[in-house]
Amino acid sequence: MDTLAALFRAVGAPLSIETITLDAPKPTELLVRIAAVGLCRTDLHVMRGERRVAMSPMTLGHEAAGVVEAIGADVTGVAVGDHVVLTFIPGCGRCRWCSKGLHHLCAEGPRITQGGQLDGTYCRHDRLGRDVGAFCMIGGFAERTVVDQASAIVIDKDIPLDLAALVACGVPAGVGAARVRAKVKPGDSVLVVGCGGDGMNVVQGARLCGAATIIAADINPTKTELARTFGATHGVTEHGEALTRAVLALTGGIGVDHAFVCIDPPATLLPAFRATAKAGNVVVTAITPDTVKQIDVPPLELFATQKAIMGAVYGFTSPRLQIPELLRLYRSGDLKLRELITQTYSLEDINRGYDDLEAGKNLRGVVVF
Repeated sequence: MDTLAALFRAVGAPLSIETITLDAPKPTELLVRIAAVGLCRTDLHVMRGERRVAMSPMTLGHEAAGVVEAIGADVTGVAVGDHVVLTFIPGCGRCRWCSKGLHHLCAEGPRITQGGQLDGTYCRHDRLGRDVGAFCMIGGFAERTVVDQASAIVIDKDIPLDLAALVACGVPAGVGAARVRAKVKPGDSVLVVGCGGDGMNVVQGARLCGAATIIAADINPTKTELARTFGATHGVTEHGEALTRAVLALTGGIGVDHAFVCIDPPATLLPAFRATAKAGNVVVTAITPDTVKQIDVPPLELFATQKAIMGAVYGFTSPRLQIPELLRLYRSGDLKLRELITQTYSLEDINRGYDDLEAGKNLRGVVVF
């Protein structure tokens, strides 16, 4: 069938709104009508050439939720009419990581920038018949998409799909980073550098963990104030060495137990590291351009202070476990989702949505179909 999609064709160019052709789902695949897809900064990194992909054209978009319209003959556990959240790392179910329940570490993860389906084929074609890739094996910037069942999680139908889309990426990335990767404990102190899609959810995760001090840091004062509504106790707009000094002043010169780097790690990791207490944790949730090969942290400081620097994708936990739990927390009123959406857009307005993201206007923009 034909479907409208936003295609990445060249670095630095706006996404191109085009009609493409979708093949029917193969035996383990699903046809999904996309209801909503978040405008995540990761796709912007691709558009800027900071996260290289293996082909173009490619349909971007990975923070998506929708309704299953058709299934392949070998699909199990998913039926036509089911509501699903799509996961940007598939859970193949066969590799050593998936067999341990660590679907966020699936061996197929490194292939998500290649453009092909899980089986290596291509099911999207442009008006000239050329193959079109799908970012993260999802290609969510489209009215419809075809994904493998390994990339879909069935959810309850009473959850609004625009909110469900958010738990596909930004919400688990932030909440999980606090709850699972850093294991924030009641009474701990936390610094969150960058209060965007990931960072605001780190704030929520730290609040859920019972952190006593949550310092939200962002150069945009509107975001630091907004962070207070999500659980932050303090807001600072300093950066670089001034950020370190501000955090030390707020913590009696000790530093925080946990710091989260949620924006521009090359510029923010060292100040966050130096604002962290001895034996504390520094968790990186933000993507660094793949042209950056190193970040300077003096080895002697790392040795002497005994701090841990770690990465976190999907909050360092399986989306198959975390996504249903996050939706339960939303239903109980313990997790804010609606408040994360700053503005909604049509697919035709997607480039304006990314302009708004770059301008600092949005916490999360969402394309709604």
